Amino acid sequence: MSTTFPAVTLPARAYTDPVIFERERHELFARSWTPVCSTAQVAAPGDYVSTSIAGEPVIVLRGEDGELRALSNVCRHRASLLVREAGSCPRVLRCPYHGWTYGHDGQLVGVPEARGFDDLDRDAVKLPQFAVGVLAGLVCVNLDPEAEPLAGWFGELEQRLEAFGLGELTVQGPYIDEYAHNWKVIADNYLEGYHIPVGHPGLLRLLDYKRYTPTPGLRHSWIDAPMREGTRSRDKLERLYQRAYEPMPGFPPELANSWTYGHMFPSTFLDIYPDQIDTWQLQPLGLRRTRTISWVFSPAGGSLRAQAARKANWTINQKVMDEDVELCDGVQEGLESLTYQRGVLNRNEAAVLHFHNMLREAIPGIDEP
Repeated sequence: MSTTFPAVTLPARAYTDPVIFERERHELFARSWTPVCSTAQVAAPGDYVSTSIAGEPVIVLRGEDGELRALSNVCRHRASLLVREAGSCPRVLRCPYHGWTYGHDGQLVGVPEARGFDDLDRDAVKLPQFAVGVLAGLVCVNLDPEAEPLAGWFGELEQRLEAFGLGELTVQGPYIDEYAHNWKVIADNYLEGYHIPVGHPGLLRLLDYKRYTPTPGLRHSWIDAPMREGTRSRDKLERLYQRAYEPMPGFPPELANSWTYGHMFPSTFLDIYPDQIDTWQLQPLGLRRTRTISWVFSPAGGSLRAQAARKANWTINQKVMDEDVELCDGVQEGLESLTYQRGVLNRNEAAVLHFHNMLREAIPGIDEP
């Protein structure tokens, strides 16, 4: 990387200004391709997964005709959500409030007590539809009617993800949490390893910190974090994982001894472990309120040894998450102080700089003090 360090961060205002938050919703999230689910979750006609993008409730639905569609999840009658989480609607989408029904193409098909509506033109009522596409087994949605094609949007990341066969793996979730942080505080924390020696003693025992390598790319970052070779942790659970983990069938051999991390701009993150893959998405709900949605991808079944390793992985990384929440609490308070303006970045924070530079391009003026 040719960038010189130290480099500067975004100013504190970028994390605390409600005007910036609203601009992010409209100018960033509403114009970006956002992964919603895997193709396995919407494999059969009627299968759906719901989410929210830039404040717009969205349904990804496999139609009776086999087509994938992304529809607004808001009934055109009185604004009720039509569905929640994931499930199946074999014939129609039915509003739980007053029973209006919609076909899999979003067209209104049924209205209870229709005679009570004067001059209701059913043919004119249809759920708004958004751009939808598939990238390496992940179904992605873009609210922008003039969106660029998904193919090529994330550069070479698509080819890298193809190797994992996400659409063929068993999916668990969603696992949903909320945090009292601006979404960028959480993203910044995820994207750097500079805090590992101080903030994550367990990760420092497992990973070879000297070989931690962030690589920025087109609307993404890729972070290699090889595991230590020949060193057994003194922690029993970590030692169990080191002995028990085994790569999933077909897992790229060059990553078999690494924990690898990916970022799909703006707010989807990938934990690529040899034994399982997690997706972790940030949904900004407010200036200082962020929902996270996680899915876990792994082979069906597996040996008892592989299952024990995945369970150990989950427990280890839950502790890492608890540590990160405490760290982000401190950063959030510091950003709201009277004296802090902006900071500087180390080479191990290169993915943070890349993230900030992408935000500078997407939200002109975000870098102003």
